[in-house]
Amino acid sequence: MAEDRTRHERIYGPVARALHWIMAGLVAVQFAAGVVMVSERGIFTALTNALALYDVHKLLGIVLLALVGLRLVNRLRRGAPPEEPGLASWQREASGLVHAWIYLLLILVPILGWVGISLYPALTLFGSFALPGLIAPDRAASAPVFVAHAIAAFALIGLVLAHVAAALHHHFIRGDGVLRRMLPKRDG
Repeated sequence: MAEDRTRHERIYGPVARALHWIMAGLVAVQFAAGVVMVSERGIFTALTNALALYDVHKLLGIVLLALVGLRLVNRLRRGAPPEEPGLASWQREASGLVHAWIYLLLILVPILGWVGISLYPALTLFGSFALPGLIAPDRAASAPVFVAHAIAAFALIGLVLAHVAAALHHHFIRGDGVLRRMLPKRDG
């Protein structure tokens, strides 16, 4: 019984787990949409226009920015569970560094996108409403900002893939509880 209580104390709370998985899904959708949007192949251009991907991408970027804010507030209020026992100090340090960079990029990528669409300007969503501009329009200045947005997005995906690989390594190779800390709670 004491072991079950200790194991329970090492998992993230339901809000943290829900935000983690919702954001993981949204980041995957955002990355795929971004790659499709900038592709110069005809079918992707038609798909981009048919699905209003630019507008969806902008809206989901704002949603992700808000969710990372909620996630940080939740983390500050609730903290994180204790580290999984048996982790080497280099693993704890690497994990902390990767998580910090992921959080930074989850903030930076949408802000760079928002600055880019402010400069371009392309702030209207679905022909109905406009996001507030963060900076005065200057179309020429938008190009390097969009490049920085793309580079930061690829860096984020690289870190996410490293994060996933580490979680899978811990689960399937080491057999410890690192991945279970963030999995949706199962009954029983």
